[in-house]
Amino acid sequence: MSPRDYFFSDEHEAFRETVRRFVDKEIRPKINEWETNGCYDRAIFKRMGELGFLGLGYPVEYGGQEADIRMSIVFWEEISRCGAMGFPMSVCVQTDMASPSLAHAGNHAQKDKYLKAVCSGEKIIAVAITEPNYGSDVANIETKAVLEGDYYRVNGSKMFITNGTQADVINTVVRTGGPGYQGVSLLLIDADTPGFSVGRKLEKMGMLSSDTAELVFEDCMVPRENLLGREGEGFFALMAGLERERLSVCALSYTGAQVALEEAIKYAKARVQFNKPIIRHQVIAHMLADMATEIEACKRLAYHAASLVEKGISCNREVSMAKLYCTETANRVIDRAVQIHGGYGFMKEYIVERLYRDARLATIGAGTSQIMRHIIVRELGLRE
Repeated sequence: MSPRDYFFSDEHEAFRETVRRFVDKEIRPKINEWETNGCYDRAIFKRMGELGFLGLGYPVEYGGQEADIRMSIVFWEEISRCGAMGFPMSVCVQTDMASPSLAHAGNHAQKDKYLKAVCSGEKIIAVAITEPNYGSDVANIETKAVLEGDYYRVNGSKMFITNGTQADVINTVVRTGGPGYQGVSLLLIDADTPGFSVGRKLEKMGMLSSDTAELVFEDCMVPRENLLGREGEGFFALMAGLERERLSVCALSYTGAQVALEEAIKYAKARVQFNKPIIRHQVIAHMLADMATEIEACKRLAYHAASLVEKGISCNREVSMAKLYCTETANRVIDRAVQIHGGYGFMKEYIVERLYRDARLATIGAGTSQIMRHIIVRELGLRE
């Protein structure tokens, strides 16, 4: 990203250099180890908390920085240059997926106890929405929370939960009422609560530097005071943070594509075929030109959506368009990077192989491409 980019100020770019140095020194050297282990070292969250990275958009009162969304975009972009997309996804869950509803709907006591710890990295947080039978269909989730005196008795299970094995607290979508969105609430469930367990750590195709788990709740007794907001308002609390969540996935995706492009250019300059570097073959050069153009379009679409969020303008359509385009473009661009590498692109020693596996999740998580299209169609007034 050029420092002359109109979207970012000198302050943003100075912060970019800080994050980039941190990534180069403290994350990139560990990525291969984390990929092999199937999870990051949780101590890295404490380190990021010390540097003020985990609460950029949150109030100073709770350990945040009260920075604008552009500062968050800088952070998302730079953390995503680490050589894998799994670990950045876990970080985005901490900063912009699991914690926004806590910041939006939580009371002072909840934020003082949990949001401070999330911003400092003392606690890792996960958000548990998806279930074995329900994913995009949040209105029909089955995990039940029945109020008994001062406690909710929670029973059910959650699937595909990022940070699931590492989380100290789980922001959990539960059913406290009847059918539909109006029966959905949010409970903060501490991982040491009796009746809560990690059913299993899930083995995945990609995103290996990030853990994913099935969570089980069996007569899990959660204090009533851990209800976020009021009963029946959980869905709306989740929606309040959806724009930042999807924009973070946009940044993760187009930055992953950017890294793949850089790797492809480096390889094409070094690889000689038919007596010249393959970058001098028009077919390869044109592939690279198309990749660069599509990545730039991703950035501009995401920046436009972010500017609307910054101004408080409703932009469900624009954010959905950005999420759809950025994630699908990342898959196309990284596929071409693998193709340019030829047989080497299929080898694990090359970053593009990892990015190829990692990027596939982006069109599924945080709202599938099909859901994004459904939202866009509705926002265009083509469906009630």
